[in-house]
Amino acid sequence: MDENLDQIEQKISSLITYRLSLINELKKLSQRKRELKEEIKGITNKLREERGVISEQNSLIRQIGDAREDILLKIDEIKTKVDGTEKVLRKFEKEVPHESERALKEKLDNIEWKLQTEPLTREEEKQLVEYIKKLEFKLHLWKKAYMTRQELSELLVEAKSLKNKLDEMSEIKKSTLTKLRYQKETLHNIFITKQQLIQEVKEIEQDREEIKKNLNHTDTELSKLKESKRKLLEKKRLDEMASVKIKEQGLLEEVRSKARDKLIKGKSLSWDELKILFEEKSE
Repeated sequence: MDENLDQIEQKISSLITYRLSLINELKKLSQRKRELKEEIKGITNKLREERGVISEQNSLIRQIGDAREDILLKIDEIKTKVDGTEKVLRKFEKEVPHESERALKEKLDNIEWKLQTEPLTREEEKQLVEYIKKLEFKLHLWKKAYMTRQELSELLVEAKSLKNKLDEMSEIKKSTLTKLRYQKETLHNIFITKQQLIQEVKEIEQDREEIKKNLNHTDTELSKLKESKRKLLEKKRLDEMASVKIKEQGLLEEVRSKARDKLIKGKSLSWDELKILFEEKSE
């Protein structure tokens, strides 16, 4: 029986050790699960941020596209104006005198001065008036050509400025598209990482459930072994009590036998010997 009890105790000890290892493993898995959930929470926030950045970049690209269309329309309008202005300028340049504005004004001032200060015949006066009209017309043409050149210059400056804006927008769009590709790749990698973490959480949960089953099974086995141990110990106690009782009966019988011999031989008996003989009669 002692051998069976030792075996049971060894099994109980092994199961308790195994149970503690299961509990420790369950704690580790639970801790890892909490850590993973925190990581997933952080990654979810990161995904939200990255999607926001991508949305802003897409919006910027759309805005650049719209602005580019507007600029192209303005450039087309300017080209049309430039073509028309160049035609007008070519027309003026054919008629405009080669003298400068200053030279024309000096000629005009001299003739007007001559009209006002010198005595002239009617024919001379008439010729000078006609000449003044021609000078005024030439001056008018010169001013028109000058203003047309100024307008053309302004249109070309505006066109160049718009072209520079287009170049800047192209660079911004190119840079934004590069960033957008990077952000999308980053977003994809973050999403893959999140899926991997979620899968790990699922696997951990499966492991935890398996450990819980093993714990329940171990607790059941421990309960059975403890009950077997209790029964064996109870039986051992009862057997020991029975053995002690048998020994006590043997000793009492030996004392009674000696007390009878003494009584038969007429020897005096002690109180205990008399008591034991009396108990025998009572039985």
